[in-house]
Amino acid sequence: MAKRWTQDAAQFVGKDSWAFEALKELLVQERGLDLEAYKESCIYRRIFLRVRSSGHENLGSYYRALVRDPEELDRLFQYLTIHVTEFFRNPAAYDYLKRRILPKILLESRNAAKLRIWSVGCSSGEEPYSLAMLMLKARDELGVSTPFTILATDIDEKILKKGKKGYYSGDSLKNVGPRDLVRYFVQEGDGYQVKEELAKVINFRQANILTDRPGHRKNLIVCRNLLIYLSRPRQEKVIKRFSDFLVPSGHLMLGKAETLIGQNRIYFHNISPVERIYRKREVPLEIEET
Repeated sequence: MAKRWTQDAAQFVGKDSWAFEALKELLVQERGLDLEAYKESCIYRRIFLRVRSSGHENLGSYYRALVRDPEELDRLFQYLTIHVTEFFRNPAAYDYLKRRILPKILLESRNAAKLRIWSVGCSSGEEPYSLAMLMLKARDELGVSTPFTILATDIDEKILKKGKKGYYSGDSLKNVGPRDLVRYFVQEGDGYQVKEELAKVINFRQANILTDRPGHRKNLIVCRNLLIYLSRPRQEKVIKRFSDFLVPSGHLMLGKAETLIGQNRIYFHNISPVERIYRKREVPLEIEET
């Protein structure tokens, strides 16, 4: 069924190939989104669904309407960039990070001027705030005071505004324990506002992982459930960039459905196959073996 669905979407897009090419160019020019980086099957399905939900019979008609309607261009952009997140999504992964990885990073960096984490594709901010909570608690438990910052990036500037605001519904906080809810949030109306203790350690920034640089090298990069939407060549490019942007022996955390592919295995040790956590090799494997 999924294969047939993909074929139908591809045929739908293929009937108006000129409109698809024009749409890709429009997204690059207006929103900086390069669809060439993403898997065709994912893009075809989402465009097909967006066109039909907008009441258009074909892609050509939709594109002509799109160039006249900036709001629909925003809706398409947000639909294509896929935002599915919550606090402590996949709790087992965060638990492993808390027990096995963060203490190691903190102890190894106790004399560093600052420890740096990068949350890639952070969407509306739930992931970086979750990481900040873990870091603050880990510092308390270890009795260390190493300063840290979390760079939270996403290509979608509008969704980043929600992260910067730091206001969330109770449903999105279902994985946050009662004590943490009291310590890190203030209830306001029907939702909760992030306290300054969390907000001050996070820097939200619009960025494209294929082209933009994150500044200082990071001790930990968390990129979960983003690579699965990229084409294989782009996945390999991004993972190589992550290796370049990590400090020696820095850690990389991917999503449950993601893994290292191609030649990128030479740059990392596999620390946790289940939770998809890797540690950067001090020397790439191919060099170690020569």
